[in-house]
Formats: sequence, structure tokens, C-alpha cells
Amino acid sequence: MPWWVGVALALAAFVALHAAGDRPASDGTQLLVSVGQVLVPLLCLLLAALSAWQRRLAASSLLHAAALDSTAPLHMPAQTPDFEDTVPPCPLCHGAMVRRVHRLGPQAGQVFWRCLNHPACSGQREAE
Repeated sequence: MPWWVGVALALAAFVALHAAGDRPASDGTQLLVSVGQVLVPLLCLLLAALSAWQRRLAASSLLHAAALDSTAPLHMPAQTPDFEDTVPPCPLCHGAMVRRVHRLGPQAGQVFWRCLNHPACSGQREAE
């Protein structure tokens, strides 16, 4: 449920219960309406805040996952080699490697080999 629906429900509940509280009724009903006039909108506002917080966490985790995805190209895609026999084996798992370019830091722009099993395997070699 979107957060704004919770806010709208809180406002509608307050207005409806306030109108019901103005009408003459028995003491038990009047007490129930008075307590409900405060608790029901408060509950709706709390649920709206929870919904907004969950949506923010979900959006944050999606952005975090996208930032951690090493296969997502920022400015230069992975370069596959021309011939299979030129691909060095991974020094850790002995699997295939792919040619990449450092994106950040002091090595930005330099070419290196990274294991295709990254991030499970952190094997990496300098390109010749």
C-alpha cells in the first residue's frame, strides 16, 4: 500500500469519527468513538510511515545491488578476447577469465583479467 493511501485513510477516519462523536449517543459508544477518533488515524499514519520506510529500503537495496554488479558497464564494456587460447586461466579456480578495464582509483584505465566467476571468485591478473 502506498504511504499516501495510509495518510488519506487517517484523514478520512478522523473526519468520520469526529462527525460520529458530535452526535448524541450512550456513554459507552461515546467513549469508543472518542478513543477510535485518535487511535484509528494514528494506526493508519504508522502504517503509512512503515510503508514509506519499506519502499525506501527496497529502492536503496536495488541501487546498492546495481552498484555492486561488476558486469554492469559504466563507460566501457567487458572486452572478450579474439581467440580462446589467449585467455589465461584464473589463478584461483582455473576457470576462464575476461578482459576488463579499471574504472576507479589510481589504476583507472588500465586493462586487467578478471575471473568470469566474479564475485564468487576474486581471481585477477594484470594484462600483458
